[in-house]
Amino acid sequence: MKFFAPLAVASAVFFAAGCAQLTRSGTGKLADHRQIFVEQRLNDNLGIDRALVAELRALGYEAKSGPLTMMPPTAELIVTFDARETWDFRPYLIELTATVRPAKDYHRILASARYFRPGVTKKSSDEMAREVIKSLFPAARVK
Repeated sequence: MKFFAPLAVASAVFFAAGCAQLTRSGTGKLADHRQIFVEQRLNDNLGIDRALVAELRALGYEAKSGPLTMMPPTAELIVTFDARETWDFRPYLIELTATVRPAKDYHRILASARYFRPGVTKKSSDEMAREVIKSLFPAARVK
């Protein structure tokens, strides 16, 4: 019985914490581009588009967000995203998928990243946006 109690507690902590997963696919050379537009989603309640723009700017890219109809003509890449949130006394993000597309060919995908973090240990949406953007984009090159 002495062995069972610590094992039960350790198992409960392990399963409650959940495991974070960050996956990236695609081989597009994203550092060659400077002008990035983040497509705003109508159902984005957490301001993910603003967090993605802030992270892109921190890496040295020129980034803006808004509806696709407001995309500037100088945009080279479009970042679209899907966010899955849940509610546990407050809304929080458990999954963020970002897809990078060329501005001239919206249906082509250059790269994609997915960050999934279930469980009780929550990360802020800004932290999840940082992880996704860092996996997709290297620091911008000075031209």
